[in-house]
Amino acid sequence: MSPRRSKAEAASTHQAIVREAAEGASEIGLEGISIGSLASSLGMSKAGVAGHFRSKQELQMEVIEFGARDFTEKIWTPNADLKPGQERLLGCLDTWYAYSAGSPFRGGCLMTSISTEFDGRPGPVREAIAETWGRWTKVLRADLDVAIEAGELSPPLSPADTITAIESLATGVNQQTQLFRGKSPEKTASSAARVLLGMIG
Repeated sequence: MSPRRSKAEAASTHQAIVREAAEGASEIGLEGISIGSLASSLGMSKAGVAGHFRSKQELQMEVIEFGARDFTEKIWTPNADLKPGQERLLGCLDTWYAYSAGSPFRGGCLMTSISTEFDGRPGPVREAIAETWGRWTKVLRADLDVAIEAGELSPPLSPADTITAIESLATGVNQQTQLFRGKSPEKTASSAARVLLGMIG
């Protein structure tokens, strides 16, 4: 086996472990994933899994990065080239709510799940999750500000409160989907967002 192939296979295995860890974290949380459960799911030895990470926290951090990349690729990327302001904001929100209702992860939206798990736990993992969500909040706020300045939107709440409210709708969609098996909660969220943005009286 050539060194190049060996390196590529190691990288592929590493990615498969992180992917399975992300799936598990969406169901049982970052704290719930273990080397043993990952080894069993992937048909690997515990040593084979453990050798890819220096600590459980390193694995958790990579899961956060994996979730953030998936979130960006599925929600931001399809809307990145839309006109800044109302058009892109609505595109992002509709895509986000649809993503929350039809998450690619077994346990629903990974980022929502782990943010709920760690919101009251100080430490590096919580900080990484908060930083990731903070970047997304800034993206939404930037388009909201552009839309308000251009006269496209006139929300009844302050911009900060509006962002908080429309973000909370995504959490609600995830809960309605996972806990109550709600029917098309993303459509309800999209309509509610338009009320919050002052588009529907």
